Amino acid sequence: MSEDEPAQHCELAEQVNLLAALKSAAIEHLDVDTHRVIAIYQSAVLMIIVTEGQITSATAIDVELWSPPPYDPDYEPSEILSMFSDRLPAVTAVTETEST
Repeated sequence: MSEDEPAQHCELAEQVNLLAALKSAAIEHLDVDTHRVIAIYQSAVLMIIVTEGQITSATAIDVELWSPPPYDPDYEPSEILSMFSDRLPAVTAVTETEST
């Protein structure tokens, strides 16, 4: 994580297939490699980096806000990250640690 990008660390309660979770939540995404996926949520661009496991069996992730929503400046970066974590059904039982 870069210090100037808002980010959130999530410890997952169990192994999660992030690609399946994103698909079931109807969140557009593009897998980059076995540890990273780019997601478009609320017109914001997010980078999801698996810190423990792989994309198909993650137990911890970092979510970075790469680009805020261009048409809705009312949301703070931390709000976007929290809304994303709340929206993703597989990431409902997480321990969140924010950094900005």
